[in-house]
Amino acid sequence: MADTAAMGLKQDVRVVGILSGGHFMSHYYTMMLPPLFPLLHDDLGVSYTLLGLLLSLKSLASGTTQLPAGILVDRFGARKVLIFGFSMILLSYLFVSMSNAFWMIALSFMLAGIGNAVFHPADYSIMNQTVNASRMGRSFSAHTFAGHLGTALAPVVTLFLVSALGWNWRNAVLASVAVGLFVVFGLLSQWKHIHEGVARSRKHGAAEAAVAADGKELTTWQSIMQILAAKPMLFLFLFFAMQSLGTGGFKNFAVAALVTLHDTSLSAAGGALTGFLFASAFGVLVGGVLADYDKRHALTASVALFVTAVISLVVGAVDLHYALLVFFFTLAGLFQGVIRPARDMMIRAASPKGSIGKAFGFVFSGQAIGGGISPVVFGAMIDFGAPEWVFYASALFLMLCILAVLGSAREARKAANAAGQAARR
Repeated sequence: MADTAAMGLKQDVRVVGILSGGHFMSHYYTMMLPPLFPLLHDDLGVSYTLLGLLLSLKSLASGTTQLPAGILVDRFGARKVLIFGFSMILLSYLFVSMSNAFWMIALSFMLAGIGNAVFHPADYSIMNQTVNASRMGRSFSAHTFAGHLGTALAPVVTLFLVSALGWNWRNAVLASVAVGLFVVFGLLSQWKHIHEGVARSRKHGAAEAAVAADGKELTTWQSIMQILAAKPMLFLFLFFAMQSLGTGGFKNFAVAALVTLHDTSLSAAGGALTGFLFASAFGVLVGGVLADYDKRHALTASVALFVTAVISLVVGAVDLHYALLVFFFTLAGLFQGVIRPARDMMIRAASPKGSIGKAFGFVFSGQAIGGGISPVVFGAMIDFGAPEWVFYASALFLMLCILAVLGSAREARKAANAAGQAARR
């Protein structure tokens, strides 16, 4: 029995580890080029507005293809979809490194966004089918932690390659693409250990298919409508959109807003952002432990969102000393990280049977759509001379997140009670 448990743990660690490596690189690629925008601005001769548009195009491309990616995962299995998406990202950034025309780079960013859409539905579907349920919260947190760590390290690594080593920005992108090839190799080497859900189960009789209340198997379209009709999923979609808008100010425009609003030095504002990003990554690990041992996921997320909103208001209203600024940003990042595993467990609990890939794809499309709108909204606030609203609006969106979380939890309880009453009849 002990040997079996040890083997199960070893397989869980192996699968979560390789998926987390891919997730790390997907987030790394997302934050790889923004710190180098001054170099792209000079090299390509385009405005910062157009460079910001690249991020919006990528987010919107990812957002509109999250649900289709989830359909493909549930229909054909996660492994092939994951490999295809990751390969598309590598090919896209290879094109970026070789392109001089802005339209070609914009197209490459859109393709990278489509490739990026596969990660959440594919990865969560694989973990849901492979990982022991008692370790699910920590597995989700390890996966999310890897992504956040990639976000935090990307600016550090790319600026080091360019500033300290004197690399051309194109060579820095090429080196990152080369590293991604090792992740693809890792996925292929662990192929036999990855359980991929519905497609695999129909062949081998081991997994669950999407079913209706009467036990009949649903078609793809019927399972999509089942998700769209589920009120907990709709609230979670809104939560993801609002959270993406709320944290977008911190991640993308906090530095510019602080410099403009409080005349904060660039290094001090950058230090605060670094604290936020790294604390967010490690906060995910704390949230993973909480998610496994405290099942009140909506309460955990609500408290963390409220604290972050208050901090955002304080930062916008008060010119803080550098030490306090870094402390508050780090604290905000920590609580933002804590939210992630609780959020993922809420999605897992609300997902209809056999449709977890489509469910994660649907709600994460809200995040990507919010991420596509965010650069335009917060950039306009600074351009129109209201940088404090970067922080005030962030707080407002985070408070709306609380309403969405509580709404999802309430609807999930109502659905569970209705199902229990129907079963007793």
